[in-house]
Amino acid sequence: MKKKRLAFMGAAISSLTLLLAGCGTNSGSSGKVTLTLWYWNDSLSDQILARVDKAFPNVNLVVDKIGGNFEAKLLSSFYAGDPPDITGINSAAFVATMVQDHSQFVNLLDYPDAVAARKNYLSWKWNIAATSDHTYQVGIPIDTGPTVLYYNADLFKKAGLPTSPAAVTKALRTWKDYMHAAEVMKQKIDVPMFDNVDTVYEAALDQGMQYYFNTNMQPIYQTNPVVKHAWDLAVQAHKEGLAANIPQWTTSWSAGAANGGFASFIGASWMVPQLQASAPKLGVWRVAAAPGGPSDQGGSFLGVTKASANPALAVKVALWILNAQHQLEMYPSLGLYPSTPSVYKSPIMNKPSPYFGGENINQYLASSARNIKIGFQSPYDGSVDGIFQQYLSLMATNNLNPKIAWKDSVSQSEQQLRIIIHS
Repeated sequence: MKKKRLAFMGAAISSLTLLLAGCGTNSGSSGKVTLTLWYWNDSLSDQILARVDKAFPNVNLVVDKIGGNFEAKLLSSFYAGDPPDITGINSAAFVATMVQDHSQFVNLLDYPDAVAARKNYLSWKWNIAATSDHTYQVGIPIDTGPTVLYYNADLFKKAGLPTSPAAVTKALRTWKDYMHAAEVMKQKIDVPMFDNVDTVYEAALDQGMQYYFNTNMQPIYQTNPVVKHAWDLAVQAHKEGLAANIPQWTTSWSAGAANGGFASFIGASWMVPQLQASAPKLGVWRVAAAPGGPSDQGGSFLGVTKASANPALAVKVALWILNAQHQLEMYPSLGLYPSTPSVYKSPIMNKPSPYFGGENINQYLASSARNIKIGFQSPYDGSVDGIFQQYLSLMATNNLNPKIAWKDSVSQSEQQLRIIIHS
């Protein structure tokens, strides 16, 4: 479950004509109401979904685990006039697109059950799926991706850096602290602190309150100090040889994590199973608070489409699937960090982890989740972010001049926006 900033799909969606009347829900000979639900692998618990019929005796829930490009298939179902009653909504850019063009989803604020349940979810997470004036709510939060610092305690010790989570948290409070530690790591034991420059860029960018566009949909990436700060950190990491240039979610990354190829990275909660699978030795990797502050790297939502002939019942079912107890149940089995903060003190979430040297890593994950602040997310973010990352990668792997990389990132983003706007 890595956050994916997808290319902008709004141009196609804006012209979407929905044929929703009478679709999606029906009553069979049993008298039950049939509701359809689309999700993707590991986005919801199959066991919880199987219990819906018991919780709602009048409901026959038909679930469809969609493989491949989920967003494209969902858009196709809208075009065909036959979307599911309830659907997952994934990726920041796609959620933003669905919020902007929200006509295909019911407004959850029209349903008292959803309004009453809003207080159970992290407010910043709930608001991601709302219009900027908070009058239209598209989705109910499934999970979230609070970030922390994952670090190799053995490498930190060899470099003479602090090793305990509390000491690392205190010593690496800011990016300035973190970059200085990276220089020490490089000088003392010649190991890159970071896995790659993209991780540095995204981590710093996500900590800001503004990204590529303002709330009026005007581009600000060329002048936004948050973007420039993140870019400059990535450039510094490249120039000083502080990044290993190993992309995440690759066998090379797994080998680097296991064999001391890099010393740390800022990542979301779902990097825990990735680390455990990559570097199985116990007690080497530890968790501390992320330098620069908390941030979110994704998470998904459930929405109810206007295709449903019984949207009130669909809303009740969606809320039941995503109640706090069920989110707690999904955490150990699927690694989905709950968007319901009432469960953060649960013993299930606070067990000492043998993998992380007996550490209770949830103290840092929970603190991050509670204190995240989110800026405006535009449907165009995916396109721009992809371009900026492309040129950062060219800088890191092909030694493209950083000034040229920045200039090309800006010009290519402007060109892409002109294509989108006029398409």
